[in-house]
Amino acid sequence: MAMLHIIRNSGFTSNTLSQCLTMCLPEDAILLMDDGCYNLQHPLLLEALTKQTAIAVYYVSLHASARALHNEHPSLTAINFDEVLKLIFTFDNSITWS
Repeated sequence: MAMLHIIRNSGFTSNTLSQCLTMCLPEDAILLMDDGCYNLQHPLLLEALTKQTAIAVYYVSLHASARALHNEHPSLTAINFDEVLKLIFTFDNSITWS
């Protein structure tokens, strides 16, 4: 069963990113929103993307822009709120890490 992992906190101030990456399976995906967008620059996430190229990672572009974050990594996909809704319904289950 594919799971959508929603991360709303920064991995720089909590261990949610680390816990999520430990639990994430190849068919799962990660959605970064709110302060979770700070993880776009987190070494743990960037390392995981290098080692596990099958991880799908999305982020809310409006939330990243509000925090002056820019992404150039090809494995990270910017989405809008309409796409967030579609993404949630694509997966069997979701878990919010906060």
